[in-house]
Amino acid sequence: MDKLLKYNGVQEALKFLCEDDERTLKEHLEMCQIPAPSYEEGEKAEYVRKKMVDAGLSDVHIDEVGNVLGTWKGAGNGPRIMVAGHTDTVFPKETDLTLKKEGERYSCPGIGDDTRAVAELLSLARALNATGIRGEGDIVFCANVCEEGLGDLRGIKHAFKNMANTEGHYDGFVSIDDKNTSGIIYQAVGSERYLVTFHGTGGHSFTGFGIPNPIHAMGRAIAKISDFQTPKNPKTTFSVGVVNGGTSVNVIAAECSMLVDMRSVDAGELEKLSAKLHQAIEEAVNEENVRWGYGTLSSESTGTFDDKNMTAKSSVGDTADAVPVNADNGERENSAEDDRITVTFEQKGRRPAGTQDKSCQIVQAANAANQAIGMETLYIGAASTDANIPISLGIPAITVGWGGKGGGEHTIHEWYEPIESWKGPQRDLLLLLALSGYENIREYQLPCINPKE
Repeated sequence: MDKLLKYNGVQEALKFLCEDDERTLKEHLEMCQIPAPSYEEGEKAEYVRKKMVDAGLSDVHIDEVGNVLGTWKGAGNGPRIMVAGHTDTVFPKETDLTLKKEGERYSCPGIGDDTRAVAELLSLARALNATGIRGEGDIVFCANVCEEGLGDLRGIKHAFKNMANTEGHYDGFVSIDDKNTSGIIYQAVGSERYLVTFHGTGGHSFTGFGIPNPIHAMGRAIAKISDFQTPKNPKTTFSVGVVNGGTSVNVIAAECSMLVDMRSVDAGELEKLSAKLHQAIEEAVNEENVRWGYGTLSSESTGTFDDKNMTAKSSVGDTADAVPVNADNGERENSAEDDRITVTFEQKGRRPAGTQDKSCQIVQAANAANQAIGMETLYIGAASTDANIPISLGIPAITVGWGGKGGGEHTIHEWYEPIESWKGPQRDLLLLLALSGYENIREYQLPCINPKE
């Protein structure tokens, strides 16, 4: 990094980023007042597209899923690197986005995560254009959609969907998405999320008593899940985050559901936990059916499982001669088999896991860039970010922090203070040039994974 700092063009770019900080803050504050929940980022995307054009990037466009992309062409045949910040926030469209200021602190939902990063992308592009400096490889700027929650990393999944395409490949990836400016995230916490729905016939709580109750089945399932034992290392977690169902206190619900989240930095542990979840839920359904005389326990299940959608129905034994317990058989129209509970699994999200060593090239390049700007690196390690996708594909990738200070992320009290906020983009400039290769400085240059012929 010391060699990079000796070049006049690099020094000019670093100075530009400091002087551009006021404009960056202005655009930052404008964008945080644009509603942009996952899958509804269009207005913010158009704002960014126009700014990328003004900043001098080439091939600026919005792709099929809503990512905004623009390229700063390299001077040679070096690695192709993407730098990204996500446009979506966790807040619904109707959220009050009134900007408030008290002293040097600004408050607005989504002001930090990850609106600040998108503003810094624009400043970086302006710095490169103003000074004309170029690394050896192309740098692709991406303001991507759907990083948050059930957005399920849709934007970056799309960007990396066809790595066999020589023209569309990437050799490295840097996401800006953390409130710790000097932070480096280099491991990918994988996750699986399911909407699990329990189906029954429903009925009156008194006259219909004796038929299986979907909410009771869900309660049995939650009790089983709560007793799961998972390893501390690699850290593997589970949670039932949302439950829904029922219409009244005197009604046996016809349907109820729960959202389940499972995470691990280890893909194998996540796979085992997912299998355990499915088994526990199917056992709970069977137990609720058997409790009221509807069939016998069975370990069979039917359904289709793939990356986009997962559905399954529990299967119990022969119910043709089953007699429901305490049911009013003379007045009920449904057969015993009709009253049986079934369950469906719909996968709402799947984020791949992956690891890189702290000593790997891209991590140490970011560390060196931090030190060159006068910052001590905070090795955060594992998190779930857009970097999950390239890490899982074996592509060098990290997530770093944006400049300034912030807090309260994912709450309506989120805040931001522009304290030495130019340091984030300055570090990123040095990092991107180092990874790309600049003026024969190749200590941290990434190899071309899919070199052009």
